[in-house]
Amino acid sequence: MADLFTYAEGKTDTSQEAFKSVDARALKRIKAAGDFGITTDELASDMLMPYGSVQPRTSELRTAGLIEDSGRRRQNRKGKRVIVWKAVP
Repeated sequence: MADLFTYAEGKTDTSQEAFKSVDARALKRIKAAGDFGITTDELASDMLMPYGSVQPRTSELRTAGLIEDSGRRRQNRKGKRVIVWKAVP
């Protein structure tokens, strides 16, 4: 499994800073959701950030092997079924 900060290597210094701050907050919140999990919409709402700023973070955390698709789906605010994320144990 990739380390959260190793994933940011090779990116610009500003990208690395953004990754470390927002992704660390997102990962902390996903871990806090436990078995219930959290959707990207719910995560954006909890973090008081726009969906478009949070969605890339979930992709990065998934690519880094730190979160995974729980296999469950919930409806988002637009009524579409979306992935419920959970932290990798």
